[in-house]
Amino acid sequence: MSYYRKGKITSFRLLVLAVCAMVLLFGVEWSKTIEKDPTLDDKITAAKLMEKALVVIKRERLKMGIAIDPQNDPNETGMIGLDYTDLTTTTGSLSSKRTSTNPNFAGIVVEMMCKAGVKSGDDVAISFSGSFPALNIAILSAVHTLRLNPVILSSVGASMYGANDPRLTWLDMERITRENGIWPYASKAASLGGIMETGGGLDKKGIEMGLEAIRRNDVAYLDEQGIKTLQSDIERRLTIYEKALGGRKPAAFINTGGSSTSLGNSPETYSLSYGLLSKIPFSNHPERGIIFRMAERGIPVIHLLNIKKIASRFGLPVDPVPLPFVPSGGVMEPQRYSFPLALSSLILLSLIIAITRDRKI
Repeated sequence: MSYYRKGKITSFRLLVLAVCAMVLLFGVEWSKTIEKDPTLDDKITAAKLMEKALVVIKRERLKMGIAIDPQNDPNETGMIGLDYTDLTTTTGSLSSKRTSTNPNFAGIVVEMMCKAGVKSGDDVAISFSGSFPALNIAILSAVHTLRLNPVILSSVGASMYGANDPRLTWLDMERITRENGIWPYASKAASLGGIMETGGGLDKKGIEMGLEAIRRNDVAYLDEQGIKTLQSDIERRLTIYEKALGGRKPAAFINTGGSSTSLGNSPETYSLSYGLLSKIPFSNHPERGIIFRMAERGIPVIHLLNIKKIASRFGLPVDPVPLPFVPSGGVMEPQRYSFPLALSSLILLSLIIAITRDRKI
């Protein structure tokens, strides 16, 4: 003979339970308050600066006769490239690129930097990719707002819809913002970038275009040959950072995109998260990237990849049309719930469920 326990609840008790749950839910929601954010002014300043920089780049782009495709760039930001040019290195997500053009993204970078412990006057090491020019602008907006000292290494090549127009590469955008007085920053050196298995992902014409962009922007050239020179390329970049900083440790390392020198070629690369990295897997692989090597020295790492997930985590819309105003989004209006009230409400609701339940054998 087998026994079983059968739960049963009457309609009246179910109604009482629903009413209690709604009352508790409204109570928790009512307790939600605007959290005083000491970094909010800096976030807004950085976002407005990013807005200004995007306007300057768009203006120069139109002067150069480079049209904006309203289908790929419905907000007409001027930061969305073509699907393919000779400078295109790999595939890329159009919605991710459009998500990154939200000026409020600069607020996310400010929050990450502040959580990493970066303070005014600190040095930061930065690795930029041509794949996400708007993210690069967001970072420089945060750097300028927080009054940091950046050492920048860049790559010219870009994935689909990035800064892949040979006339307007990331290095050109960097120069345009500098010449227009947005900020004084310039890359210390630049590589062609691309997929390491194909020696850069660029054909002969693309290589020539990339080298021309490096020359006309008066940036030192990093001749990197992909997987066969990866370890020495990583070491050389670290040496450039170290020399530029006079041997000082940077307060943070910021990386955009999937640069092979930043990520490396070790099994642990696939375990990396994104955003401000709270935990980086240990690796002693000789081809572990700069992210791992910075972490070994106790340097906080901000890794900007999986852009749509980062946007959602910080309350920004994914692929927004129209572009949000500044300030807007969760990162600009942080809210919190009363934890004691939420916990006590959960306990009380559990007790109500237990009491209203009629058990029979």
